[in-house]
Amino acid sequence: MIEQRDEGYRFSIDPFLLADFANVSFGNKILDVGTGSGIIPILISKKKSELKITAVEIQKLLSDLALTNVQSAGLSAFVEVICGDYLEVSQKLQVNSFDLILSNPPYTKLNSGRVNPNPVKAIARHEIKLNLPNLVEASFRLLKPNGKIVLSYPISRKSEVLEVLNRSKLVPTRLRSVFGRPGAIAKFFLVEAEKLSASSSIEEDSIYIYKPDGSYSEKMERIYASFDHPYRSHRVGQKRDSSGVGQ
Repeated sequence: MIEQRDEGYRFSIDPFLLADFANVSFGNKILDVGTGSGIIPILISKKKSELKITAVEIQKLLSDLALTNVQSAGLSAFVEVICGDYLEVSQKLQVNSFDLILSNPPYTKLNSGRVNPNPVKAIARHEIKLNLPNLVEASFRLLKPNGKIVLSYPISRKSEVLEVLNRSKLVPTRLRSVFGRPGAIAKFFLVEAEKLSASSSIEEDSIYIYKPDGSYSEKMERIYASFDHPYRSHRVGQKRDSSGVGQ
């Protein structure tokens, strides 16, 4: 069970979709930017063994929680948690050294929307400490040639994200639109981009989270089952979270 705080940032359905979307190979060296509670490294480790994962989190409260979760999952030998600003940490990491970079970054631009008064939530949701261009630029430097970056963003920023990736020579190769339920407008999308790729086309697909009756779709149930996750997480200070993830 993955612990989360009662107050502040709490992961939802996004990390499961991101981890499922990412193509991971045995022995890959992976970087998770903005790891939060450490959910993505833990999920990714269930896909392949012997992965070497570096997880960066700027907020100490969350990085401490990520470290606790990694230790509880028995992954201390494979996952390193670093507390720090990604733009500063990236300058200390080896150039051209990662096969895959993952990030479920802050979704909202500064001066756009209400900034949460809770600083932990505000940094997780708004581009206060890390914006899209800086994330992409720093990641390009760290990826191996043909290494890949996988991101999650609101559908409203799709054109912007694709433009920034292409401009930075991270060529989009796969894209998945995420819908709440059939007939609804897509909420967000997942994109994979390859460093210096010669590809000129994007493979696109989609996923629905819920059936019309509000229950999870078969695809979503398969994703949760693949990570052996019981559709909910343990909140620090409580035995179980009474709400379903992503609802």
